[in-house]
Amino acid sequence: MSQVSIYLDFRTRPDAPPDAADFEDGISLVKSAERLGFAHVWTTEQHGVDDGYLPAQMPMLAALARETSRIRLGAAVILLPLTHPRRVVEEACLVDVLSHGRLTLGLGAGNYPNEFRIFGADLSRRAQTMDDGVAFVKAGLSGGLLPDGAWVNVPPVQRPIPLVLGGLRRPPVDRAARHADGHFAYAYLAPEQELPQMYRDLVRPALNRHGRDHAGFRLTFSSVIWASDDAERQWREVVGPAFCYQQRKYAEWEEDTPSAGGYAPLRDLEELRRQMLIGRPGEITERLLGLREAYPFDEVVIWPRLPGVPLDLALEHLEVIASEVAPALAG
Repeated sequence: MSQVSIYLDFRTRPDAPPDAADFEDGISLVKSAERLGFAHVWTTEQHGVDDGYLPAQMPMLAALARETSRIRLGAAVILLPLTHPRRVVEEACLVDVLSHGRLTLGLGAGNYPNEFRIFGADLSRRAQTMDDGVAFVKAGLSGGLLPDGAWVNVPPVQRPIPLVLGGLRRPPVDRAARHADGHFAYAYLAPEQELPQMYRDLVRPALNRHGRDHAGFRLTFSSVIWASDDAERQWREVVGPAFCYQQRKYAEWEEDTPSAGGYAPLRDLEELRRQMLIGRPGEITERLLGLREAYPFDEVVIWPRLPGVPLDLALEHLEVIASEVAPALAG
């Protein structure tokens, strides 16, 4: 059984930040996802960029907690080296209370040099910062005393709040197997090749090293998936250009650092479509079921609204996924 969820950064158009009405549209999208039975809404963050990428996940998740009642709320991922782990614990516990126990906390190391510069964080030390910070955060996800000797102000509903860690390379995957309840991956260009290779080479060996059973370790991945009877036209005219904008911005933010991986180099839209999970609902369902044989994912997270995708088209796509793809994955 696998669940389907949605991923949002709350950007609505290329090269321009969202306004209050755009955030209201995003909230309406989440409420529709809840009505349709999606498992999670996952948010994401970046900092110091010019196009309105969501910079503050916990306030957004707190708002969503008051607008919804069933869908789980996920942070994917809080960039831990850019903040103090106590603040992460305290804010996560408060969101868990506001949502009556619906938070899943995701943590990641980050990779964009500008973010480390503007927060005064040391990019070269992020691995050690993650190791120390994850241990600190994990100690507080049931409330109580933190490693600094002081209390968590507001204990959470869940004891503990579920913890997932992101990253595609060996160290973050190993860290997830050691410390977390699951791993959050992403694959954009060729998920049917990238994810099985990652599972075979990194995830399964890490679980074996640390004596973890996959039955108790949740595998979640995000990708740009588009299922429609008119998928080729929608991809060519709307979704494909929006995807290319997303990928171009990721590449710009990496500057001259080694790539974190998982992104798609810009190329011909038709070539991209053939490699990605873009097509008719039945085809996408079969391909996801085939992928699950090689990469036994528990949850797939789709991007319903990349910058430039109209709200009505995003809502239409959620309806298709909920009625024609999700039931087969849940069966």
